[in-house]
Parts: sequence; C-alpha cells; structure tokens
Amino acid sequence: MIPHQLENIFHQLTDDTIILTPNRRLAATLHQLYQSYQMQANLTVWKTPHFLPLNTWLQQLWNKYTYQHIDSHPLLLSTTQEMYIWEKIISQSNEHAVLLQISETAKMAKAAWGLLKQWQISVDHPAFQYSEDYTAFQHWCQHFEIHCNKNNYIDQASLPDFLIQEINHIPEKIYLYGFNDLSPQLHCFFKTAINITSEINNDDQHRIPFYDQEQEIYTLARWAKAISTTHHHAKIGCVIPSLDKIRDRVEQIFSESFAESGSYTVSKNTLPFNISAGKPLATYPIIAAALTILSLQNKNISIEKIYSLLTSPFIGESETEYLRRALYDTKLRQENIESIDIEHLLNSTSDSRISINKNCPALAKRLAKFSSYLNSIENKNSFKQWANIFNELVAIMGWPGERSINSEEYQVVEEWIKLLEDNLTTLDVISDTVTFSVALKTLQRLANTVSFQPKSPETNIQVLGILEAAGIAFDYLWVSGMDDLSWPPQPKPNPFIPKHLQRELNMPHATAERELTYCRYVTQQFISHSQNIIFSHALKNDEIELQCSPLIRHIKEMTVGQLTLLPFEYLINQIYQSRYLETLTDDIAPSHEGNERVRGGVNVIRLQALCPFKAFAECRLHARELEKPVPGLRAKDRGTIIHQILQRFWNNVTDHSTLLTLTETQLSVLVSSVIDQVLLENRATSQQKTRYLTLEKMRLNELIHEWLKIEIARPPFKVIMSEQSTEISLNQLTLSVRIDRVDELPDKKKIIIDYKTGKNNQISNWFGDRPEEPQLPLYCLIDPAMTASIAFAQIYPGDFSMKGISQYSLEINGIKNISDLKNDPPITWDKKINEWKTILTNLSDDFYHGHAHVDPKDKNETCLWCQIKPFCRIYEEVITT
Repeated sequence: MIPHQLENIFHQLTDDTIILTPNRRLAATLHQLYQSYQMQANLTVWKTPHFLPLNTWLQQLWNKYTYQHIDSHPLLLSTTQEMYIWEKIISQSNEHAVLLQISETAKMAKAAWGLLKQWQISVDHPAFQYSEDYTAFQHWCQHFEIHCNKNNYIDQASLPDFLIQEINHIPEKIYLYGFNDLSPQLHCFFKTAINITSEINNDDQHRIPFYDQEQEIYTLARWAKAISTTHHHAKIGCVIPSLDKIRDRVEQIFSESFAESGSYTVSKNTLPFNISAGKPLATYPIIAAALTILSLQNKNISIEKIYSLLTSPFIGESETEYLRRALYDTKLRQENIESIDIEHLLNSTSDSRISINKNCPALAKRLAKFSSYLNSIENKNSFKQWANIFNELVAIMGWPGERSINSEEYQVVEEWIKLLEDNLTTLDVISDTVTFSVALKTLQRLANTVSFQPKSPETNIQVLGILEAAGIAFDYLWVSGMDDLSWPPQPKPNPFIPKHLQRELNMPHATAERELTYCRYVTQQFISHSQNIIFSHALKNDEIELQCSPLIRHIKEMTVGQLTLLPFEYLINQIYQSRYLETLTDDIAPSHEGNERVRGGVNVIRLQALCPFKAFAECRLHARELEKPVPGLRAKDRGTIIHQILQRFWNNVTDHSTLLTLTETQLSVLVSSVIDQVLLENRATSQQKTRYLTLEKMRLNELIHEWLKIEIARPPFKVIMSEQSTEISLNQLTLSVRIDRVDELPDKKKIIIDYKTGKNNQISNWFGDRPEEPQLPLYCLIDPAMTASIAFAQIYPGDFSMKGISQYSLEINGIKNISDLKNDPPITWDKKINEWKTILTNLSDDFYHGHAHVDPKDKNETCLWCQIKPFCRIYEEVITT
C-alpha cells in the first residue's frame, strides 16, 4: 500500500534527491515503498534517491568535510565521549557532593545542553541565575564549552551550527518526511527543504476499552494473528506506548498468542512478529555474567555476586562442576556472609566449609589465575589497554562458558566486543590513563546505556513504540494505551532549563498545551497512515480508574466481540486442561536402614509431630530453603551466643550460692569478660564490624544482667550440666541431642532447662498427641526418676521468666505444680512422663518406618512459614479436593 501523495512525490524524485526522516525505521520503510512503487511500474532497474535518517545525513556531511580538511578538522565527539566529559565535569564541580547519581545527572545535563542548541538559547541567559540548579547547570555548560574549545572538539548538538558555517553547498533537493516540527536550529539549516506528508483515506476507525493492560495486549496479539492469517501480505502495526519498559512481557504475550495448538511457545528464530524495542546490553544474562566477573577485583564483593557466579552457565566448567558449586552455594549462604574478596575465598584452607579449593577445585584454579593476573596489572592504563585486560580476565574465567551458545547469545557477545572496541577505546582520545575502577564503571554505564536488539527475520507484523510508528503506513494498525492519563502525558520540562523559558519558547514537553498539540498531531498521523485502525485503552491501572483519551473520544466505540479473532486459550489453561491426573497413594517412604544416619536430633520428633512429610523432606531428603544473608547477626546466631555466654558463666559460677556472693562489680566484670570471650571466638561475629559488635555487647550486657535477676530470685540450685551432648534411643531410632542446662536441687532432683531467646513460648506446646515443642518432654526420658521439673528459660527483652511444670511445688515463679494444671482427670508426674514416652516413641516409630503423609497439624499455623510447600503441594491437594 503506497499513499497517493507519496506516489506523486516518488514520481518527482531523482537519484540526487535526499529524503530525510527522524529515525532509521521510517527511512527503511520509505525505501521499501519506493522499491514497490518502481516494481509496480514494471521496472527492473532504477536509480534510488537517498532515504536517510537526519543524524546519518549530518554524519555524512561531516565525513565529507573532514575528508576535505584532513589536517585541520576538529574532533566530533561520539555520544560515549560526550557523556564521559559531562560526568567528569560534574564529578569535579562543587555541586557533585550533593548528587546521588552523577551518571543520571550527566544524562539530563547533556539533554538540556542539546535543547539549548536546538532552540538557540545562550547559556549566559540571565534566567539561569534564578535558582541553584540552573546556576550549577550554567557552570557545567561553561566548563563544557571551554573544554571543547580548548581541545578542538565538537559535540553532536553543535554539529548543525558548525556545518552551516563551514559547508558552502547543501543539496537543494531535500525533502523532510515525518517531522512534526523543526527546532529553530534546523529551521536555519533547512531554509529551502520541503516538508512532505502523506495521507490515506480512512473511514475504518474504532476504539475499544479493556479492563486492564494485560487483557488489552493479549487481544492486540490475537488480532494481529487473525489479520496475518487471512491477509498474508498485509502490513500490520501494533503500537504499545512505553514498549521498552514492558518489552519482555509483551514478547511473552505475543509468543503465547502465536503458538500453534499443542505447542506452548514459538521459537525465537521463527517469530512471526518483530518487536522493535531493544534492551540494555547489561540486562542480557551472558553480559551480566561478564560484568560480574570483572567486579571480582573489588576487595568487598557482594555475596550475591558470588552466588550468581557459582550458578552461572557462562563460567568455565559450569556443567562438569555444577553439583559442587550448588552445594558450595548453600554452604556460603549458611555462613551469613554479606561480602567477601577472592583472596579470602582462596586462603580459607583451614575452614573446609568455605574453602573454595576443597569445594570447587576447578573454579578455584580459575580464580587463582584471575587473582594472579590482576596483581600483575599496572594501576593506571589507557581505555584500550583496559579493554584488552577485560577480555583477558573474562577469558581466564572461561567466559562465555563450555556449552554452545545460541544465536541470540552469539549476537550479544558480538555486541559486547563492539562495545569494548568501538565505544570504550574511543575514550582514549579525550582521556588520560585511568584506574581499573574508573574503567569498569565506565564500561558498566555503557552496557546499561547501549540498547541492543538481536537480528530477526523480516515479518509483516511490527510491534512498535509511539515514536517509531508515527509516519509509517500500515494496512492494519492498532494503537494501544490511549487512556486519559497517558495520552497526552503529563508535561516533563527539563529540570536544568528555567521553566518559564521553556514555556515561552514552546520547547518539547514543557507545557500541557505543547503535549496536547504534539499528541494530536501523532494521533492524526496514525489515522492518516492506515486503512484500518483501532485505538484501545485500559479502564484500570492497579487501583487507578482510567477513561479513554479525549483525542480519540469522538471515534466510534466497538466491543471485543465485534473483532474477528481466532480461538485462543491462555497458556496456563492449556497446561491445566492437558493434564492427566494420576492418583497414587505414596505416603510411605522406605524404612530406615541400619547404616542410615539420622540428623536433626529432637527436631526429627518435632517435625514428625508438625507434619510427617515435613520431617521426611527435611531430615531424610535434606530439602531446605536456601538461606539469604542478612545485615548483622541472624536470630539463630544471637540465640547461639546467649547459650555460649550462659554456658561459660555457669562454668565459672557453678551454683546459686556462689552467684549470691558476687558483688555488683564482680558480676559486671565477669559478665563483660564472658561476653568478650564469646564474641571473640564465635564464628558468626567474625564477619561483623567493630562498631556493630560494640553495640551488640551493650545489648548482651543488659540482657544477661536482666536474666540473672531471675536466677538470683530462685531457691538454691547447682548447675550440673551445661550444653551437654548425649543420645536418646526411642526403640530403633537413636537421636543425638544437646541439653542446654540441668540444675540439681537440694533434694538431688533435677530441673531440665531449655533457653528460649524468642517470644511466645508456651508450655501448652508440650501436650497432646502431636506436641509442637517435644524437646523437654524427650529429655525427661533420660533420667525420669530423678527429673522433678522441665522449664523454658525465657530470655527476651520485656519477657524474662521461667515457664514450666514440676512434680511438686518448687517455689519458682512461672513453674507450676503439675497437680495445679487443669487436667480432667488429674494426672501425676510419673503418669505424664509415661504418657510422653508413649507419644514420642510413636512419633519416632512413624518416622523410622517412613510414615511421610502430608498431614499438617494445623494448616493455618504449620504451613504458614513452611519452606517446602512447593514440594508437598499442600494447596494443590486442597484445590483437587
């Protein structure tokens, strides 16, 4: 389809005519239309005019000028070089200290500088004196101009001004196509150029409302598929505002919609649609892995980067050593390490748990070579030298991996090479030698700035953003996202140019009126460049109610039911409907064999009581959630430290009478000394900073002193066992346990104590057929005749107490005589111990014999924080039932 106006213009074109467009896609479209025009005229050979994006044509004029002035021309800065200079100027200014993100500030400053040039505003304009932000920007611009003049540089925004002064002849036959309006700078440049437009008679216009954006894009994709099925050669446009922000989701929806029946996806190599928006190079996993490798030179590497390195397929031996690396990943997570450096990893030979040499020898070998190469590098180098070093470093680590990379990954790697060779190395022209850190930060910024879209076959379905689609002719066009909040959008004036100046000059995005005028023009462009057009909008965005844009309110509304769409089923429904439900009762695991070691101690019984499957999964299959590092000490680390402090304290004090003889000073000195020893030797504290440990010591001092007030108030006792390891046999199952503490009373009877550093510990958890806290009842079975009481020692800020039961009254606050409990009928101490023995033995036997059915004691409580819900699929069982 060639618009009538374009046919007339094509008829007048000669091979020396130049047609300029705002972007590369529109130039390519015009070129294709011109070819179709000549082929319709039955020509086989013809001379083609120049269809070029404006920036490309300006670059050609520049190249011609430099060829004529090879010894004296200035240096035209690339975008990369410009950004580097802006960042350097801003970072060296007095204002940089208050800026959080210099790169983002530099980007906005560069954009503001471009607007000043396009609208021919002097940076010395008095309006820049009205605020500190404007003045700061003015100073940066002045430094930028001085720097460019001093070094004979020309920036991209100043290029048209330079060319109009230096080039004597600009071609007369210039057509401008697709430009909404021209800036004053370009008006001066194109004094004789002809601005051309084209229109198509269009009576087929409709608008459709949708519940939300997801439904809107799904229907758009289905519509495109239906049109392409019935009109194989039709040119179909799918316009999605902010496509760059939701690109991945759009690709998922289109792939799902175009998948053939019985197939859940479409091969990327044969996609029947083309999505124009690229992604930042750094977001591709293979490039993210390369950047992670290079960041290993830091002294403090985020442990998250180590995790990603261990699980990355783009590192050498990732397939042959993947099991070792996965296990090592879990070990590191258990250490709660927030940051680490390579040398520490390589030198941790004494600790086999975190020694990378013992856990991942192949990776350790590569890291050792990586470290050795790093140490041989000069402190400062040119960007070209750094590019070579970066290539060598990633190669040492075996990047991009031992498996064969696919087509997309190959193209991405090629783009990475171009980024190093064509972008990073060009900075040598404008920069002195730099450090590793500066070079890497520059590379990271480039990788996050450069957008890349892997090549794909030409298709008749184009998924585009607003700017790319404007001016392109389509047979069928659907423009989505036309709600009242998005179209026209809110004005966004540049923060570095005085707002009143932007309003006076009607600069882009400066006012609501400007946005309305621009959006009205683009809307008309869509209508006049398509034979069939649909506008659509969502009625809701999260909690925000939306309406259609006032710019399309006059267009006739239609419903989805009026569209001709092919049958479609959401992927999730396809998978669900294709299910084959096989019922298999499999809640009995293999019984324990004689040589199978049971780990978990009393936790085995606790989990069996909570849910038999949970006990089987965690204690026999070792299925656990991967731990995540947290700042400071974890709750379990704090609990362990309390246990160790009290163990050392009672090793020194031994009994209640000795405790009473201590003066306040002696007690404070002893407690402080014990805390110091524990914090010095505890594994978890070795990773913490001095200031943090000082605060932790203060907290522990207060905590221990508050707890000792409870101990002092007790009747006489003697601590006869502290943190004692032992074994308990329940029929065929033998459990290794560690008893926190046992006190001996004057009558030689014992109190078994379990320290609790959390809150909400209740003695009710000891009772019933499935006790949630069975450790103290279990410890009673070791020496039932001499055990007179079991108790929690609650050590928690705001709740310091003993909570327990006893054979007889002990006159200890919080410990109740068993005869005082509300039991119907009343129960004796001996009978309770026998009852516990029966219950705990039954649970032990169930575990031993493999009883592993999914049977949580209380789904609302037991399953709430359970880590293995995806494994047992408890909620699927509920749905099926």
